[in-house]
Amino acid sequence: MANWEELPQVILELIVRRLAMEDFLAVRQVCTSWRTAAAKETYNAKSKTPWLMIYTYNQIAKFANPSTGRIYPVQLPGCPGRSLSPPAWILVSKRLSEYRLVNPFSHISIELPTLEKLHQFHHIHLIALSSSPSLSRSYSVMISYGLSPRFAFLRSGEDAWTVVNLAKPLHRCSVLQLIYYNGLFVALDAHLVGMHCYIDGDPYLIECSGSLLVAWKIWDEKYGGSVKEIRVFKVDLEKKNEEEFKSFGNVSLFFNGNSSFSVEFNAESCLPRIKPNRVYYPDYKDKSDEEL
Repeated sequence: MANWEELPQVILELIVRRLAMEDFLAVRQVCTSWRTAAAKETYNAKSKTPWLMIYTYNQIAKFANPSTGRIYPVQLPGCPGRSLSPPAWILVSKRLSEYRLVNPFSHISIELPTLEKLHQFHHIHLIALSSSPSLSRSYSVMISYGLSPRFAFLRSGEDAWTVVNLAKPLHRCSVLQLIYYNGLFVALDAHLVGMHCYIDGDPYLIECSGSLLVAWKIWDEKYGGSVKEIRVFKVDLEKKNEEEFKSFGNVSLFFNGNSSFSVEFNAESCLPRIKPNRVYYPDYKDKSDEEL
């Protein structure tokens, strides 16, 4: 039998690129050469079943695979963890104002500049990426920070944040979500959403088939904090209006902490237990998917 440890590195990387996430994690535990191949981030998360980060505590994150229902713990190089869009990247911190982007599966880590020169409050509330650092070397990071929300951005390769000058100050703690959409970073302000700003709801901004959606996960406090309903609206930024969605056809939505994304099904899609026209989210007290 051939010695699997002596497989050429290029062959190992080709194998890793085609693995499901469970197998990808297992490969990292085999030997040094296999772990090196997996750490090169040849894994393309877009072509695999989405994973949802459901829990972080004491530098441990737990990820759920909706296709299998299995949960996997992953060690983080800092805490707490916050998932991002695009998926597969999270934000961690080791101490106040020191943050880094981490891919928890490949263990690739990108250190971010400190926030000390930005404002007296050095805490990131929300963060968004223009693209995954795994797929592009040219990307931007946008953050919302401070009690009276401010914004700053960072381009890949830069060593300092650039502050965004707003036309007028925002209200205290009013920024609810942040996303990169159609070449722009878009923020959801609690004072602009009007009748759809539910006190007992969590909003998510989602890019779906070229459209911008705002989804509300509304809690029912009478039944132990379970999810009562989910309402989704299509937003037109130019016309400044919105339209409620009742069905997504061959698309499903995924909510995951600060991360939210959509998956479009086609003839080549093969995601066991994942169905179109669904909303999937991690929840201990409710079922993990809801049909619209």
